[in-house]
Amino acid sequence: MFILQGEYWYIMSTTNKEYDVYYSTGGGSLVGGGADVWVNHWIEEIAPKLKVVPKLMIHRNKPIVDWTTEQHKDFKKKIDRGDRGNNGRQVHKKLNERFKETTDKLEKKRTYTDVLKTELKHYWQGDDPEEFGEILNGARRIHILHGYYHPHRYIRDNKDKIYTNAVHCDVSSALKAPFLLGLKTGFNFAMSPNWETEIVGYAKKPFWIGVDKPKLETEHNDKVLHIPNFYEFNHNYDVTDSNKVGFASRCETRKCPHFLAGIDSEFFTDPKDVQWWRRNIGTDTSKWKVFTFKYENIDRFYHRDWGISHSAHIVEPFGYSIFQAIDYGKVPILAGDWLTEYDYPFRASNPVEFHEQYRKLCEVSLDERRNLLWPLREYLTEKFDNKEEWTEKMLKLYNE
Repeated sequence: MFILQGEYWYIMSTTNKEYDVYYSTGGGSLVGGGADVWVNHWIEEIAPKLKVVPKLMIHRNKPIVDWTTEQHKDFKKKIDRGDRGNNGRQVHKKLNERFKETTDKLEKKRTYTDVLKTELKHYWQGDDPEEFGEILNGARRIHILHGYYHPHRYIRDNKDKIYTNAVHCDVSSALKAPFLLGLKTGFNFAMSPNWETEIVGYAKKPFWIGVDKPKLETEHNDKVLHIPNFYEFNHNYDVTDSNKVGFASRCETRKCPHFLAGIDSEFFTDPKDVQWWRRNIGTDTSKWKVFTFKYENIDRFYHRDWGISHSAHIVEPFGYSIFQAIDYGKVPILAGDWLTEYDYPFRASNPVEFHEQYRKLCEVSLDERRNLLWPLREYLTEKFDNKEEWTEKMLKLYNE
């Protein structure tokens, strides 16, 4: 039979139980970084148009919430208002007694919440590891959307089925960041460069999502396709004259948060990670105002009064935070190795260079800031604001 999916007609067999597995570590509201945003793009733009039935395998425990905190909050408010509901009627005393009697028990009871608001069939590895493995074993092909940076038994057992692998990070280079920056220690995810080489080698068609062409430190680099991510510029705000600096990223070493030591800055990240830099590197964070990262608060953070973006993240593949800052009218200081084909004057690869560039940028007028930001944004828009082109390339890869 014929099935219409978006703009595509596909011939589907009513008896065909064939399926492809798409493996990820996040998605939905589980957004901790750019790779999770990329997976969400895949869920929204690609999954509905796939020829072979897709099954999304998420290598995490299904998120849980304390439902007494969420569901009893409103009920507790009614009790605190004097046992009166919104319509003015008194809440029954037995309900009040029941709430008090069961609070202790309910605080220990937790319930699962599904963070993927999609009809796409998906499974959580932590729910049933054996089922997770069985589904992988029965797949026609395996596509890695974003996997862990360490060996995975189920993936390795099915290595001959791995068709595509989206490479989101140059692991070998990321692990060298402390040495490149002259730091005594580093703050990184647990990563295995050997696994990166292994998994790229398994995949028949690995591809790199970064702005520049792939230069992975692996013997398989030549076979890695280049399919950059996309970013839709929806705001295009004007610049401001604020000299406060914004940092909206994780505090891993390659993001270089220590470049902002002693500079009036606002951070959108995990406060515990900021403490690591203060404790282990001795970074001066006295002028930093830190806001806890929550993906739903991104727009609120970028609307705050800061005009310069710390976007000097070394070995940065794509950099959503860089695109977002430029979209919201924040003039960036870029790293020397990001988007190297574009001639941009304010770049820094160490703290001394950053402080010097920051000093110079503070003296730049509003018109001069526009002359910096607007051409850069126009260039990025022409090159990366191409969701339709990205979608076409991805579908060709998955549906061939």
